[in-house]
Amino acid sequence: MNGSVRVAALQLVAARGDTRANLDAIEELGAAAAGEGAVVVVAPEMAVTGYCWPDEDEVRALAEPLDGPSVRRLVALARGTGAWFVVGLPEVDRDLGTLHNSCVLVGPDGLEGVYRKIHPFLADPFWAVDGNEVPPVWTTPAGRVSPMICADLDYPEMARHVALAGADWAAVPTAWVDEPGPSASWRLRAWENALPVVAADMAGAELGVQFSGGSAVLGHAGEVLASRDAGAGAVVATLDLEAAARARAAVLAGRRPQEYRPLALSKRWPRRSVDALFGEPPSEDRVSVAVLAGAPGELPLPPAGGGLAVLPAFHLCGGAPADAAAATAASRAWSAALDRLRAVAAEARCEVVTSLVEPGEGDALHHTVVAVSADGDVVRHRATHLGRHAAWATPGAGPARPLRRPWGRLGLLVGEELEPFEPSRALAIQEADVLAVPAAVEWPWPVSFPGSDVPLGPELQAPDPCFAHPARLRAGDSHVWLAMANAAGSTPGGVFAPDHVRVPRVEVLADRPGWTTLDCVTRGPDELGRVCEEKPQLVRRRADLLAGRLLLPAR
Repeated sequence: MNGSVRVAALQLVAARGDTRANLDAIEELGAAAAGEGAVVVVAPEMAVTGYCWPDEDEVRALAEPLDGPSVRRLVALARGTGAWFVVGLPEVDRDLGTLHNSCVLVGPDGLEGVYRKIHPFLADPFWAVDGNEVPPVWTTPAGRVSPMICADLDYPEMARHVALAGADWAAVPTAWVDEPGPSASWRLRAWENALPVVAADMAGAELGVQFSGGSAVLGHAGEVLASRDAGAGAVVATLDLEAAARARAAVLAGRRPQEYRPLALSKRWPRRSVDALFGEPPSEDRVSVAVLAGAPGELPLPPAGGGLAVLPAFHLCGGAPADAAAATAASRAWSAALDRLRAVAAEARCEVVTSLVEPGEGDALHHTVVAVSADGDVVRHRATHLGRHAAWATPGAGPARPLRRPWGRLGLLVGEELEPFEPSRALAIQEADVLAVPAAVEWPWPVSFPGSDVPLGPELQAPDPCFAHPARLRAGDSHVWLAMANAAGSTPGGVFAPDHVRVPRVEVLADRPGWTTLDCVTRGPDELGRVCEEKPQLVRRRADLLAGRLLLPAR
């Protein structure tokens, strides 16, 4: 493996329908990037023709087979510059006549590979047939590269799949909308897999659709190595593939595939039909959720009228244990802490959730989430993904299952179980509506977004001090309300909505001491209630193609 490689992302203002002009622009920007040392250059989704095609006949007139004139011209560009290129274009299947939103890899020796987008976005089904093969891993002079196209990156299974398949970095041709770039989704996909991402976005607008710009080269921690806000141009940066490989090996080693079996399940039928099939459907359509911020041990009474109150991790046993000896001492608070939780839940008439150090069999200790009802009933979830607590804690057995409540289903996780996407995703697939997450995590997120000149609207263009929060993304990815109470100061807890790109945002941050509350609609009648109930992204994910590798034991 080459330790350091130069790569580039092109940002294009496409001339819709003008293949010659677009190839001219790709050649000009691509040659400039190669001149700065880029070995592999990524161009946007549908860069050759423009993205927006509501009429199949119109795009069919521009689509080409893989040996067509556009690919031949791209090969000539590669030969002339010595660089390799990943470029999006509409492909026609010679045998079937079907059209595909594809990207090709070309090098100086010719066409090296093709990938057909498998997760369509809103405009794609007007003309493009979904791909039916997983992303390849291409061997290039800049390492092993896997392509994903735009909306593919909305599904965390995709980036995890290519990381497990041995990719060194991901090439992402995109025509991103509805979120400023570099997107929070791009950044967190890189971080959660320790997988660098090179995202090449469209700029400008087509048929009234405004693209986000923000093309970027992202390092394996999700950091922005180079980016461009608005307009056409190229961004070039160096990836440290050896450092990324070390970090990725550690991330993948922490997975517990035996607990991810729900990821293979499909979701096709209306939620209310599913809820009514076995047992009674929820009788309520909302719940008031509160999260606490404050010093360990402090426990003001939860707000009146609430249904669910979440405390930070280890809040009633002296804070997060620093080592095994401290964890053993904290475990002695188990019984007293449960008694205190029962008393608070009974007085407030709500369910209270936190995590404790639970004494197990023999000398075993567990990091355990407890949910205590107003009637004093206790439900436990022993954390399976332990993070720094692996030094003293024994993992529980999964997969976790959501709990039936009058307003829907409740899932229990600890903060470390939000770092991999699989635990929260598995609960959502099992119809969880709210995730309660006691945490004591110190993430490099959120980060500040400086704002954008791209005309996306005032709220999306404005600076955002809480950009790319993992809890916000986990909630939106799987369409659940997520209540995270965090003991660490630099990563605020809060209650996050089941749609992470909708503005104005429906969320609250627990960034000051005391309780922070939000009413969470888990069924219609409003938009977020419908999203939580229907979980459309879970319906559209490609479990048929991707789940198998995700369930294989770690090697």
